[in-house]
Amino acid sequence: MVQTKCGFDDSPGAPGSQLLVNFGPTLFVDIGFDPTWKAYIGIPVSGIQKVEALVDTGASECCIDNLLASQISLPIVDRRTISGIHGSQTANVYLAQVYIPSLNFTMHGAFSGVDLQAGGQRHSALIGRTMLNHFTMIYEGRTGTVTLSND
Repeated sequence: MVQTKCGFDDSPGAPGSQLLVNFGPTLFVDIGFDPTWKAYIGIPVSGIQKVEALVDTGASECCIDNLLASQISLPIVDRRTISGIHGSQTANVYLAQVYIPSLNFTMHGAFSGVDLQAGGQRHSALIGRTMLNHFTMIYEGRTGTVTLSND
């Protein structure tokens, strides 16, 4: 069984429960587009490592920040309509691999571009239900502990 923590422990400045409210469950991911990578064989070469990604149960799919995608030159393969708290909008769709080292799991394919950094968010990716359907998530709001496992 593979398991990782994506919540927060108590720190001298704030309890883990408050940090979880402030920042949300967070994973570190590697993002890039490796055209030589074969699905499910090895780890793709990333364009950037240790990117903060918000584990977002409200997001149906995984998304990548537009500024980050531009910075690491992810190929735009389409445009499509997506919707969120600000209604619907047309978004770039990037071809990428998102590798989660702590889970040894790679998501690959088309990812919608969203404006996280431009909106003042600390995260540069969203981990949505298209990834979460592979894992068990335990969210302990009182302690700030969140775990993902493949049990």
